[in-house]
Amino acid sequence: MDEEKVTQTAMEPAQQPKPKARGGQRTQGKTASGTGQGRMAKPHASNSNTAHRKTGTQKQKSEPQNTKSPQEPKTRAEQAEQTEAAAPEQVAAKPKAPRSGQAGGKRRRKKATPKPEAKPQQYAEPRPEPPEAPEKPQTPEPAAVAEPAEAAAAPEMPEKAVQEPKAAQLPQATEPPEPEDDEPELTPEQRAAAERRKAEITRTVQVSIEQIEDAEAEQAEKEADTPESTGSKVGRAVRLLIGWLLLVVLLAGMIAAGGIYWLYKKATPDMIPAVTVTVAGQQLDPVAYHWQVPVAGNYLKRTYAETLSSTPTALESDFGGGTMTLRVTPADCSTEVTVKDENKQEVFSGSAQEFAAYRFTTPGSYTAKLVVSSGEGYQSEPTVSGHQTYEFTFDVTIKATVRLNTQAVTPGGVVAVKVTGQQTDTKPSLTAELPDTGFRASATGDGWVAYLAVPLETEPGSYTIKVTVDGEVQELTLNVSKSAASFRDNTSKSGLVTPYVGADDTPQEVLDLLDTASDTIYWADTGFASPFSDKVEVTLPYGLTEYVNRTQTERKNNTGTGRTSINVVLSGRCDLIAPAGGKVLLAEKLPNVGNTLVIEHGAGVKTIYYGLRRLSVEKGAIVAQGDALGTTDKATVVEVRVGKTPVEPLRILRGQCDALRSY
Repeated sequence: MDEEKVTQTAMEPAQQPKPKARGGQRTQGKTASGTGQGRMAKPHASNSNTAHRKTGTQKQKSEPQNTKSPQEPKTRAEQAEQTEAAAPEQVAAKPKAPRSGQAGGKRRRKKATPKPEAKPQQYAEPRPEPPEAPEKPQTPEPAAVAEPAEAAAAPEMPEKAVQEPKAAQLPQATEPPEPEDDEPELTPEQRAAAERRKAEITRTVQVSIEQIEDAEAEQAEKEADTPESTGSKVGRAVRLLIGWLLLVVLLAGMIAAGGIYWLYKKATPDMIPAVTVTVAGQQLDPVAYHWQVPVAGNYLKRTYAETLSSTPTALESDFGGGTMTLRVTPADCSTEVTVKDENKQEVFSGSAQEFAAYRFTTPGSYTAKLVVSSGEGYQSEPTVSGHQTYEFTFDVTIKATVRLNTQAVTPGGVVAVKVTGQQTDTKPSLTAELPDTGFRASATGDGWVAYLAVPLETEPGSYTIKVTVDGEVQELTLNVSKSAASFRDNTSKSGLVTPYVGADDTPQEVLDLLDTASDTIYWADTGFASPFSDKVEVTLPYGLTEYVNRTQTERKNNTGTGRTSINVVLSGRCDLIAPAGGKVLLAEKLPNVGNTLVIEHGAGVKTIYYGLRRLSVEKGAIVAQGDALGTTDKATVVEVRVGKTPVEPLRILRGQCDALRSY
C-alpha cells in the first residue's frame, strides 16, 4: 500500500490536465514574431528552451553519478519522500512563469498575455527527433518551453515510472539532449536562485525597454505638440517656393523647347535668297553654299550647307579684249573675286564691279573664284545670312580692243577712236567716210588715239569705221543724227553779221597750217577752258545760215541761197588767254581778217582767232593754259578745227567735248 501511495503521489502532478492555451498560444507566439511583442518573447522562450535542454542534460548526466552516489535513494519510498520535499519548491516556482512570459509582451505599456502554467516534466529517455509535423492551431505548448525553474524542480523518477504512465503525453518533437559538459551539479536551491536572478534581470531589461519606448513616445508627442518656430516656417516656405520655381522653370523650358522646335521646322530652304551669276552671258552654278536661316532672331539659326561640285565651270568663249562682263543678282549682295593664273599666282582680287573693269594684259588660262554673300555682319532684324561659292576657268587671247567714245554724234561734233591691248608695235590705221586725224600714241601710254570730225554737211545715217590693228581689221559703226536747222532771213545785205569768215574766206596762210599736227597732246593734263577773261556775246553762232531776200516759197520749204557759219562771231572787248597748252603756229595781221592767231594743241586740234585788237605772243611760242594771247575787239571770230574740218568751237573751248577727254 505504501508503495502504491507513493507511486500515485508521484504521478498526480503529471496527470493533471493541462490548461488550454487561449487563442492558440503557439500560433500567437509565431504571429507576434513580426512585432515588438514577438521580439521580446522570443529571447525569453529561447532561454527557457535552453534551460530545459540544460536541465534534461543535467538529469541525463546525473543518472550515472546518482547511481554511484551513496546519497541516492534506492527505494521507491525514498524517491517519494524526495518528490514530496521538491513539491513546495515546484509550487513556489510556478508563479514565475507568467512573469518570464511578459518579456514577449507588446510594447507601449501593453501587458503580455500570461502563459498557462507548465506542469513539471517527467524525465524520459532521449529519443531521436522525429520529422517536424505541421503546426495545428490548438496544439498545446510543448513541455520544452517550461520555465527552467520548473524543470529543475521536477523529481527524478525511475525509468519505468517515467516511461510507462507518461510516455504518451510527451510531445513527439523533443530536442536531443545537449552534450555533457564538465559543469558541477547544482543543488535545487542554487538552481532556483539562478532562475530567480534570470527572471529579475529579464524584468529589469523589460522595464528599461519600456521606459525607453515611453520616453521616445513622450518626446514624439512633445515635438508634435510644440508649435513650429518662425524660422522653420520661413525655411519650409522658401523650400516650397524654390520647388515651385524649379517646376515653373522646367515647364517654361519645355514650352520654349517646343516653340523652338516648331520654329526650327519652319526655317526651310525656301527662305534662302536666289542668287544668279552670269559671266559673259553664261550662267554659272554654285560649287558650294552655306546659309543660315533665323529660327529665334539672329541668335539661333538653322544651317543649310552643302558642297555640290569640286570642278570649276569652264567658260565657253575666249576673251580677246582682256575684259569680261560679270553680273550678280540680287545687286545688294557682297561679292569677292579672286583670279589666279596657270602658276597659281594671284593676279586680281576685288569686287565683281572691279573685276568687270579689269583688263588682262597677258594671254593664258586663268581660274577665278567668286564668293557671293548676304546678311553677314551685324543685323538688327532677323536675316538670312551666308554665302555661295562659284568657280570658273577661262582663256584670254589678248586681242586689241578698238572702241569709240560715243556711238552717236551730230554734225559739227568730234569722235575719238582709241585702240588698246595691241600685241605689236605697228601703228594702227583707220579708214572711214568721215575725215580723221590719224592715230598717234595716247597721252596715257595705253594705246593709240585718233579723232574724227563730222562736217556740217554730213548727211544723217550710219557710218562704218574700219581699224586695222595687229593685222586684223575691226569694224565700228557711228550713227550721225540730223541737226536742228538754224537760219536767219535778212531783207538786205546790210543785215548780215560782220566780220564774217566763211569756208571760202579762210586765208591761205591758215590753210597751209591745217595739215600740221603734233604728236604731243597738250590738253591731256588740264583739258580745255574758256579763253575769255570777261563775258562776251555771241552774235553769229556756229552752223547758222543767213539768207537775204528769200521768197515766200523758199522760206516755206527752207531753201534758197545763203551762207552758213563755220565759226562763231563774238562781241565784247576782253583779254584773250590760252584755253589749253599748245604751240603758236601763226601770230600776225593778215589782209581782210586783221590780227590772226593759230595755236596747235596736239593731235591736229587747232584754235584760230580772227580780228584781234592786239597780239601778245609770237609764232613758235609754247603756251600753257591761262597764258595771255592778246585782246579781243568789238567783234572777234573764233574757230576750232580738227584736222582740216571746222567743228563747233564753244563746246570745246568750254571743256564740254567728251571726245577730247579720251587721249
